[in-house]
Amino acid sequence: MKSILIFTLTFLFLALQVSAYDFYAPLSSSPPDSIPPPPPDGPVVLTGPSFVCVGDTSEFIVEVPVSCSCQWYINDLLQPQTTPELVIAWTEPGEYEVSVIFQCTGGQFSDPQTILMDVLDTPQPQPISGDTYVCEYTYHTYSTVVGPSDSCEWTVNGDLQPGYAPSINYAFGEAGTYLFEVVAYNPCGTSSPQTLEVIAQGTAPSTPSPIQGAGESCEGETEFYTTTVGPGESCSWWIDGELQASTETTLEVSWENWGDHVIEVRAVSDCGTGNPTFKNVQVLYQPFVFLGNDTTIIQGQSLLLDAGNHGSNYLWSTAETTQTIVVTTAGTYSVTVSSFCGSDIDSIEVSVYTGIEDVMNSSGCFLSRLNGKSIELLNLPAGTHTIQMISISGKVIYSGPPLSRITAPGPGILFIRVISPETSCYKKVFIP
Repeated sequence: MKSILIFTLTFLFLALQVSAYDFYAPLSSSPPDSIPPPPPDGPVVLTGPSFVCVGDTSEFIVEVPVSCSCQWYINDLLQPQTTPELVIAWTEPGEYEVSVIFQCTGGQFSDPQTILMDVLDTPQPQPISGDTYVCEYTYHTYSTVVGPSDSCEWTVNGDLQPGYAPSINYAFGEAGTYLFEVVAYNPCGTSSPQTLEVIAQGTAPSTPSPIQGAGESCEGETEFYTTTVGPGESCSWWIDGELQASTETTLEVSWENWGDHVIEVRAVSDCGTGNPTFKNVQVLYQPFVFLGNDTTIIQGQSLLLDAGNHGSNYLWSTAETTQTIVVTTAGTYSVTVSSFCGSDIDSIEVSVYTGIEDVMNSSGCFLSRLNGKSIELLNLPAGTHTIQMISISGKVIYSGPPLSRITAPGPGILFIRVISPETSCYKKVFIP
Protein backbone atom coordinates (compact mmCIF):
# COMPACT_ATOMS: atom_id res chain seq x y z
CA MET A 1 0.00 0.00 0.00
CA LYS A 2 2.85 2.36 0.89
CA SER A 3 4.61 1.66 -2.43
CA ILE A 4 1.40 2.40 -4.39
CA LEU A 5 1.06 5.77 -2.64
CA ILE A 6 4.69 6.68 -3.44
CA PHE A 7 4.18 5.76 -7.12
CA THR A 8 1.04 7.84 -7.35
CA LEU A 9 2.68 10.91 -5.83
CA THR A 10 5.69 10.56 -8.13
CA PHE A 11 3.42 10.34 -11.20
CA LEU A 12 1.48 13.47 -10.19
CA PHE A 13 4.71 15.42 -9.62
CA LEU A 14 6.03 14.48 -13.08
CA ALA A 15 2.71 15.42 -14.69
CA LEU A 16 2.75 18.82 -13.03
CA GLN A 17 6.31 19.42 -14.19
CA VAL A 18 5.37 18.60 -17.79
CA SER A 19 2.31 20.89 -17.61
CA ALA A 20 4.35 23.71 -16.14
CA TYR A 21 6.91 23.35 -18.94
CA ASP A 22 4.15 23.40 -21.58
CA PHE A 23 2.69 26.59 -20.04
CA TYR A 24 5.91 28.61 -19.70
CA ALA A 25 7.96 27.40 -22.66
CA PRO A 26 6.16 29.46 -25.39
CA LEU A 27 6.46 32.62 -23.28
CA SER A 28 10.17 32.25 -22.80
CA SER A 29 10.81 31.67 -26.53
CA SER A 30 8.67 34.59 -27.94
CA PRO A 31 10.38 37.91 -29.02
CA PRO A 32 9.97 41.08 -26.91
CA ASP A 33 6.70 43.02 -27.29
CA SER A 34 6.67 45.85 -29.87
CA ILE A 35 4.07 48.27 -31.27
CA PRO A 36 4.23 48.53 -35.06
CA PRO A 37 4.07 52.03 -36.48
CA PRO A 38 0.79 53.12 -38.04
CA PRO A 39 0.57 53.33 -41.83
CA PRO A 40 2.30 56.45 -43.20
CA ASP A 41 -1.00 57.92 -44.36
CA GLY A 42 -2.77 57.38 -41.03
CA PRO A 43 -4.53 60.31 -39.36
CA VAL A 44 -2.22 62.56 -37.34
CA VAL A 45 -3.18 65.84 -35.70
CA LEU A 46 -0.81 68.80 -36.04
CA THR A 47 -1.54 71.56 -33.54
CA GLY A 48 -0.41 75.16 -33.53
CA PRO A 49 -1.67 78.73 -34.10
CA SER A 50 -3.12 79.97 -37.38
CA PHE A 51 -2.01 83.57 -36.96
CA VAL A 52 0.59 85.42 -34.88
CA CYS A 53 2.26 88.81 -34.82
CA VAL A 54 5.77 89.68 -35.90
CA GLY A 55 8.06 89.12 -32.90
CA ASP A 56 5.94 86.29 -31.46
CA THR A 57 7.22 82.74 -30.97
CA SER A 58 4.98 79.83 -32.00
CA GLU A 59 5.11 76.16 -31.05
CA PHE A 60 3.79 73.41 -33.33
CA ILE A 61 3.34 69.94 -31.86
CA VAL A 62 2.58 66.57 -33.42
CA GLU A 63 2.37 63.04 -32.01
CA VAL A 64 5.03 60.99 -33.75
CA PRO A 65 4.27 57.31 -34.56
CA VAL A 66 6.61 54.60 -33.26
CA SER A 67 9.75 54.10 -35.37
CA CYS A 68 9.26 57.42 -37.18
CA SER A 69 11.02 60.78 -37.15
CA CYS A 70 9.85 64.27 -38.16
CA GLN A 71 10.71 66.42 -41.13
CA TRP A 72 9.47 70.01 -40.66
CA TYR A 73 8.97 72.48 -43.50
CA ILE A 74 8.09 76.18 -43.63
CA ASN A 75 6.96 77.24 -47.11
CA ASP A 76 8.58 74.05 -48.48
CA LEU A 77 11.93 74.91 -46.86
CA LEU A 78 13.28 72.01 -44.74
CA GLN A 79 13.94 72.93 -41.10
CA PRO A 80 16.76 71.46 -38.98
CA GLN A 81 14.42 70.23 -36.19
CA THR A 82 13.44 66.53 -36.19
CA THR A 83 11.67 66.49 -32.80
CA PRO A 84 7.87 66.37 -32.30
CA GLU A 85 7.93 70.12 -31.51
CA LEU A 86 8.82 72.97 -33.83
CA VAL A 87 9.48 76.35 -32.21
CA ILE A 88 9.81 79.33 -34.51
CA ALA A 89 10.20 83.07 -33.87
CA TRP A 90 8.52 85.12 -36.60
CA THR A 91 10.48 88.10 -37.93
CA GLU A 92 8.68 88.93 -41.19
CA PRO A 93 4.96 89.37 -41.97
CA GLY A 94 3.31 87.25 -44.62
CA GLU A 95 1.54 83.98 -45.33
CA TYR A 96 3.34 80.80 -44.27
CA GLU A 97 2.68 77.07 -44.66
CA VAL A 98 3.96 74.94 -41.76
CA SER A 99 4.11 71.22 -42.62
CA VAL A 100 5.41 68.03 -41.05
CA ILE A 101 6.17 64.68 -42.71
CA PHE A 102 7.06 61.42 -40.96
CA GLN A 103 9.95 59.29 -42.19
CA CYS A 104 9.39 55.78 -40.84
CA THR A 105 11.34 52.54 -40.67
CA GLY A 106 11.63 50.95 -44.09
CA GLY A 107 11.87 54.26 -45.92
CA GLN A 108 8.17 55.07 -45.79
CA PHE A 109 7.05 58.72 -45.84
CA SER A 110 3.70 59.98 -44.62
CA ASP A 111 1.47 62.51 -46.30
CA PRO A 112 2.15 66.05 -45.03
CA GLN A 113 0.11 67.58 -42.22
CA THR A 114 -0.17 71.35 -42.74
CA ILE A 115 -1.26 74.52 -40.94
CA LEU A 116 -1.64 77.79 -42.87
CA MET A 117 -0.24 80.76 -40.95
CA ASP A 118 -0.84 84.49 -41.19
CA VAL A 119 1.95 86.51 -39.62
CA LEU A 120 0.75 90.07 -39.12
CA ASP A 121 2.74 93.20 -38.41
CA THR A 122 1.59 96.24 -36.47
CA PRO A 123 -0.28 98.23 -39.13
CA GLN A 124 1.02 101.52 -40.45
CA PRO A 125 -1.04 103.25 -43.16
CA GLN A 126 0.58 105.33 -45.89
CA PRO A 127 -0.04 109.13 -45.99
CA ILE A 128 -3.56 110.12 -47.05
CA SER A 129 -3.92 111.08 -50.71
CA GLY A 130 -6.59 113.35 -52.17
CA ASP A 131 -7.40 116.97 -53.03
CA THR A 132 -6.34 119.47 -50.35
CA TYR A 133 -8.13 122.47 -51.86
CA VAL A 134 -11.79 121.94 -52.68
CA CYS A 135 -15.02 123.82 -53.07
CA GLU A 136 -17.81 123.76 -50.54
CA TYR A 137 -20.66 121.32 -51.16
CA THR A 138 -18.63 118.99 -53.38
CA TYR A 139 -17.54 115.42 -52.73
CA HIS A 140 -14.08 113.89 -53.15
CA THR A 141 -12.28 110.61 -52.53
CA TYR A 142 -9.48 110.23 -49.94
CA SER A 143 -7.43 107.05 -49.57
CA THR A 144 -4.49 105.38 -47.88
CA VAL A 145 -2.61 102.10 -48.35
CA VAL A 146 -2.68 99.39 -45.67
CA GLY A 147 -1.91 95.70 -45.38
CA PRO A 148 -4.30 93.04 -46.75
CA SER A 149 -5.46 92.07 -43.23
CA ASP A 150 -5.81 95.64 -41.94
CA SER A 151 -9.02 97.62 -41.40
CA CYS A 152 -9.30 101.41 -41.28
CA GLU A 153 -11.10 103.90 -39.07
CA TRP A 154 -11.68 107.34 -40.57
CA THR A 155 -12.64 110.56 -38.81
CA VAL A 156 -13.22 114.03 -40.25
CA ASN A 157 -13.03 116.87 -37.73
CA GLY A 158 -13.37 114.19 -35.05
CA ASP A 159 -16.55 112.67 -36.50
CA LEU A 160 -16.32 108.93 -37.13
CA GLN A 161 -17.06 108.00 -40.76
CA PRO A 162 -18.86 104.80 -41.83
CA GLY A 163 -16.97 101.83 -43.23
CA TYR A 164 -13.61 100.16 -42.71
CA ALA A 165 -12.09 100.45 -46.19
CA PRO A 166 -8.79 102.19 -47.03
CA SER A 167 -10.73 104.94 -48.86
CA ILE A 168 -13.76 107.15 -48.25
CA ASN A 169 -15.87 109.37 -50.49
CA TYR A 170 -16.54 112.51 -48.46
CA ALA A 171 -19.21 115.17 -49.13
CA PHE A 172 -18.04 118.59 -47.95
CA GLY A 173 -20.36 121.13 -46.40
CA GLU A 174 -19.83 124.86 -46.06
CA ALA A 175 -16.46 126.53 -46.40
CA GLY A 176 -13.89 125.79 -43.72
CA THR A 177 -10.96 123.56 -42.72
CA TYR A 178 -11.50 119.80 -42.59
CA LEU A 179 -9.04 117.51 -40.78
CA PHE A 180 -8.99 113.95 -42.12
CA GLU A 181 -7.49 111.27 -39.87
CA VAL A 182 -7.13 107.54 -40.44
CA VAL A 183 -5.80 104.74 -38.22
CA ALA A 184 -5.32 101.12 -39.27
CA TYR A 185 -5.80 98.15 -36.99
CA ASN A 186 -5.55 94.36 -36.96
CA PRO A 187 -5.24 91.71 -34.22
CA CYS A 188 -1.63 92.80 -33.64
CA GLY A 189 -2.40 96.42 -32.77
CA THR A 190 -3.42 99.87 -33.92
CA SER A 191 -1.32 102.26 -35.95
CA SER A 192 -0.45 105.85 -35.23
CA PRO A 193 -2.76 108.21 -37.16
CA GLN A 194 -2.18 109.71 -40.59
CA THR A 195 -3.73 113.16 -41.09
CA LEU A 196 -4.50 115.49 -43.97
CA GLU A 197 -5.83 119.04 -43.76
CA VAL A 198 -8.27 120.05 -46.50
CA ILE A 199 -9.56 123.57 -47.11
CA ALA A 200 -13.02 124.07 -48.60
CA GLN A 201 -14.02 127.55 -49.65
CA GLY A 202 -15.93 129.42 -52.30
CA THR A 203 -18.76 128.40 -54.52
CA ALA A 204 -18.09 125.20 -56.42
CA PRO A 205 -18.18 125.15 -60.20
CA SER A 206 -21.39 123.78 -61.59
CA THR A 207 -21.51 120.15 -62.66
CA PRO A 208 -20.36 119.94 -66.30
CA SER A 209 -22.99 119.34 -68.96
CA PRO A 210 -23.54 115.73 -70.12
CA ILE A 211 -20.54 114.37 -72.02
CA GLN A 212 -21.15 114.23 -75.76
CA GLY A 213 -19.48 111.51 -77.83
CA ALA A 214 -19.76 107.92 -78.99
CA GLY A 215 -21.14 105.48 -76.44
CA GLU A 216 -19.84 102.64 -78.61
CA SER A 217 -16.48 102.54 -80.33
CA CYS A 218 -14.02 100.05 -81.76
CA GLU A 219 -10.63 98.91 -80.61
CA GLY A 220 -8.03 101.15 -82.29
CA GLU A 221 -10.51 103.93 -83.10
CA THR A 222 -10.05 107.58 -82.00
CA GLU A 223 -13.07 109.43 -80.58
CA PHE A 224 -13.70 112.96 -79.31
CA TYR A 225 -15.72 113.72 -76.17
CA THR A 226 -16.92 117.19 -75.23
CA THR A 227 -18.63 118.95 -72.34
CA THR A 228 -19.50 122.51 -71.26
CA VAL A 229 -18.34 124.33 -68.11
CA GLY A 230 -18.78 127.84 -66.76
CA PRO A 231 -16.82 130.94 -67.76
CA GLY A 232 -13.23 130.90 -66.51
CA GLU A 233 -13.43 127.22 -65.58
CA SER A 234 -11.29 124.38 -66.93
CA CYS A 235 -11.80 120.61 -66.99
CA SER A 236 -10.36 117.66 -65.14
CA TRP A 237 -10.85 114.47 -67.21
CA TRP A 238 -10.53 110.88 -65.97
CA ILE A 239 -10.79 107.52 -67.78
CA ASP A 240 -11.29 104.44 -65.60
CA GLY A 241 -9.93 106.38 -62.62
CA GLU A 242 -6.78 107.65 -64.40
CA LEU A 243 -6.27 111.41 -64.73
CA GLN A 244 -5.89 112.60 -68.33
CA ALA A 245 -3.62 115.39 -69.55
CA SER A 246 -6.33 117.52 -71.18
CA THR A 247 -7.82 120.48 -69.28
CA GLU A 248 -9.94 121.63 -72.21
CA THR A 249 -13.63 120.96 -72.76
CA THR A 250 -12.73 118.42 -75.47
CA LEU A 251 -10.99 115.08 -74.79
CA GLU A 252 -9.42 113.01 -77.56
CA VAL A 253 -9.34 109.28 -76.80
CA SER A 254 -7.64 106.49 -78.77
CA TRP A 255 -9.26 103.30 -77.51
CA GLU A 256 -6.63 100.59 -77.17
CA ASN A 257 -8.45 98.04 -75.00
CA TRP A 258 -11.88 96.61 -75.69
CA GLY A 259 -14.39 96.37 -72.86
CA ASP A 260 -16.49 98.73 -70.73
CA HIS A 261 -14.93 102.09 -69.82
CA VAL A 262 -16.00 105.12 -67.75
CA ILE A 263 -15.21 108.73 -68.65
CA GLU A 264 -15.45 111.32 -65.84
CA VAL A 265 -15.13 115.09 -66.06
CA ARG A 266 -15.17 117.81 -63.36
CA ALA A 267 -15.12 121.57 -63.71
CA VAL A 268 -12.14 123.32 -62.06
CA SER A 269 -12.03 126.95 -60.82
CA ASP A 270 -9.98 129.02 -58.39
CA CYS A 271 -12.11 127.45 -55.68
CA GLY A 272 -11.22 123.88 -56.63
CA THR A 273 -13.07 121.13 -58.46
CA GLY A 274 -16.80 120.53 -58.64
CA ASN A 275 -18.92 117.41 -58.85
CA PRO A 276 -18.45 115.04 -61.80
CA THR A 277 -20.36 114.03 -64.89
CA PHE A 278 -19.94 110.46 -66.15
CA LYS A 279 -20.28 108.62 -69.46
CA ASN A 280 -20.07 104.87 -70.07
CA VAL A 281 -18.37 103.73 -73.28
CA GLN A 282 -18.35 100.21 -74.67
CA VAL A 283 -15.35 99.45 -76.87
CA LEU A 284 -15.76 96.51 -79.25
CA TYR A 285 -13.31 94.71 -81.52
CA GLN A 286 -13.35 93.94 -85.23
CA PRO A 287 -14.85 90.44 -85.71
CA PHE A 288 -12.47 87.73 -86.88
CA VAL A 289 -13.81 84.31 -87.84
CA PHE A 290 -11.93 81.03 -88.31
CA LEU A 291 -13.99 77.85 -88.43
CA GLY A 292 -10.93 75.60 -88.80
CA ASN A 293 -9.37 73.64 -91.62
CA ASP A 294 -11.45 71.53 -93.96
CA THR A 295 -12.10 68.21 -92.24
CA THR A 296 -13.67 64.77 -92.50
CA ILE A 297 -15.98 63.08 -90.02
CA ILE A 298 -17.21 59.50 -89.74
CA GLN A 299 -20.80 58.78 -90.67
CA GLY A 300 -22.90 59.04 -87.50
CA GLN A 301 -20.57 61.56 -85.90
CA SER A 302 -21.33 65.27 -85.49
CA LEU A 303 -19.11 68.33 -85.71
CA LEU A 304 -19.57 71.54 -83.69
CA LEU A 305 -18.76 74.71 -85.63
CA ASP A 306 -18.11 77.79 -83.47
CA ALA A 307 -17.95 81.27 -84.99
CA GLY A 308 -16.60 82.87 -81.77
CA ASN A 309 -16.87 86.66 -81.28
CA HIS A 310 -19.34 86.47 -78.40
CA GLY A 311 -22.09 89.08 -78.54
CA SER A 312 -21.98 89.59 -82.31
CA ASN A 313 -24.65 88.85 -84.93
CA TYR A 314 -24.42 85.57 -86.87
CA LEU A 315 -25.80 84.31 -90.18
CA TRP A 316 -24.88 80.79 -91.32
CA SER A 317 -25.30 79.33 -94.77
CA THR A 318 -27.86 77.03 -93.11
CA ALA A 319 -29.89 80.18 -92.15
CA GLU A 320 -29.16 79.63 -88.45
CA THR A 321 -28.31 82.73 -86.39
CA THR A 322 -26.57 81.23 -83.35
CA GLN A 323 -22.87 81.38 -82.47
CA THR A 324 -22.50 77.61 -82.92
CA ILE A 325 -24.11 74.98 -85.12
CA VAL A 326 -23.84 71.18 -85.25
CA VAL A 327 -23.35 69.48 -88.63
CA THR A 328 -23.63 65.81 -89.52
CA THR A 329 -23.67 65.87 -93.33
CA ALA A 330 -21.09 66.70 -95.95
CA GLY A 331 -21.01 70.17 -97.46
CA THR A 332 -19.48 73.62 -97.36
CA TYR A 333 -20.58 75.67 -94.36
CA SER A 334 -20.04 79.41 -94.07
CA VAL A 335 -20.90 82.08 -91.52
CA THR A 336 -20.97 85.87 -91.55
CA VAL A 337 -20.26 87.57 -88.22
CA SER A 338 -21.09 91.26 -87.84
CA SER A 339 -20.98 93.83 -85.06
CA PHE A 340 -20.81 97.58 -84.61
CA CYS A 341 -17.16 97.41 -85.72
CA GLY A 342 -17.62 95.51 -88.99
CA SER A 343 -18.01 91.98 -90.25
CA ASP A 344 -16.03 88.90 -91.27
CA ILE A 345 -16.82 85.65 -93.07
CA ASP A 346 -15.29 82.18 -93.15
CA SER A 347 -16.19 78.78 -94.54
CA ILE A 348 -15.23 75.16 -94.02
CA GLU A 349 -15.67 72.05 -96.14
CA VAL A 350 -16.87 69.01 -94.22
CA SER A 351 -16.59 65.55 -95.76
CA VAL A 352 -18.27 62.46 -94.35
CA TYR A 353 -16.60 59.06 -94.49
CA THR A 354 -19.48 56.63 -95.03
CA GLY A 355 -18.01 53.17 -94.60
CA ILE A 356 -15.16 51.04 -93.32
CA GLU A 357 -14.35 49.06 -96.47
CA ASP A 358 -10.70 48.97 -97.42
CA VAL A 359 -11.41 50.83 -100.65
CA MET A 360 -14.19 53.34 -101.32
CA ASN A 361 -15.12 54.74 -104.69
CA SER A 362 -12.74 52.08 -105.95
CA SER A 363 -13.18 52.97 -109.60
CA GLY A 364 -10.00 54.77 -110.60
CA CYS A 365 -8.68 54.74 -107.03
CA PHE A 366 -5.06 54.18 -106.03
CA LEU A 367 -3.02 51.40 -104.48
CA SER A 368 -1.11 51.60 -101.20
CA ARG A 369 1.75 49.64 -99.70
CA LEU A 370 2.78 49.82 -96.03
CA ASN A 371 6.35 49.70 -94.76
CA GLY A 372 6.38 50.46 -91.02
CA LYS A 373 4.99 53.97 -90.68
CA SER A 374 5.71 54.79 -94.30
CA ILE A 375 2.78 54.55 -96.73
CA GLU A 376 3.68 54.23 -100.41
CA LEU A 377 1.01 55.47 -102.84
CA LEU A 378 0.82 53.80 -106.27
CA ASN A 379 -1.23 54.36 -109.43
CA LEU A 380 -2.61 57.74 -108.39
CA PRO A 381 -5.49 58.92 -110.63
CA ALA A 382 -4.54 61.24 -113.46
CA GLY A 383 -4.59 64.87 -112.44
CA THR A 384 -4.36 64.18 -108.71
CA HIS A 385 -3.80 67.54 -107.05
CA THR A 386 -4.32 66.88 -103.32
CA ILE A 387 -3.55 64.09 -100.88
CA GLN A 388 -4.98 64.10 -97.34
CA MET A 389 -4.13 61.99 -94.30
CA ILE A 390 -7.08 61.93 -91.85
CA SER A 391 -7.30 60.47 -88.34
CA ILE A 392 -10.17 58.23 -87.21
CA SER A 393 -11.61 61.25 -85.36
CA GLY A 394 -11.77 63.27 -88.57
CA LYS A 395 -8.73 65.51 -87.95
CA VAL A 396 -6.77 66.34 -91.11
CA ILE A 397 -3.14 65.43 -90.31
CA TYR A 398 -1.75 66.24 -93.75
CA SER A 399 -3.19 68.01 -96.76
CA GLY A 400 -0.98 68.92 -99.69
CA PRO A 401 0.27 68.14 -103.18
CA PRO A 402 0.57 64.51 -104.34
CA LEU A 403 3.47 62.51 -102.90
CA SER A 404 4.60 59.00 -103.67
CA ARG A 405 5.23 58.33 -99.99
CA ILE A 406 3.85 59.79 -96.75
CA THR A 407 4.69 59.00 -93.13
CA ALA A 408 2.08 58.30 -90.45
CA PRO A 409 2.49 60.12 -87.11
CA GLY A 410 1.99 56.92 -85.09
CA PRO A 411 0.01 53.69 -84.76
CA GLY A 412 -3.74 53.60 -85.39
CA ILE A 413 -6.31 53.73 -88.17
CA LEU A 414 -5.84 56.41 -90.82
CA PHE A 415 -7.70 57.37 -93.96
CA ILE A 416 -5.84 58.39 -97.09
CA ARG A 417 -7.86 60.61 -99.43
CA VAL A 418 -6.84 61.32 -103.01
CA ILE A 419 -8.51 64.19 -104.86
CA SER A 420 -8.40 64.71 -108.61
CA PRO A 421 -10.70 66.53 -111.06
CA GLU A 422 -12.46 63.27 -111.81
CA THR A 423 -12.64 61.51 -108.45
CA SER A 424 -12.25 61.69 -104.71
CA CYS A 425 -11.53 58.32 -103.13
CA TYR A 426 -10.38 56.96 -99.76
CA LYS A 427 -8.43 54.06 -98.38
CA LYS A 428 -8.28 52.87 -94.80
CA VAL A 429 -4.78 52.08 -93.52
CA PHE A 430 -3.94 50.40 -90.23
CA ILE A 431 -0.57 51.34 -88.74
CA PRO A 432 0.49 48.71 -86.15
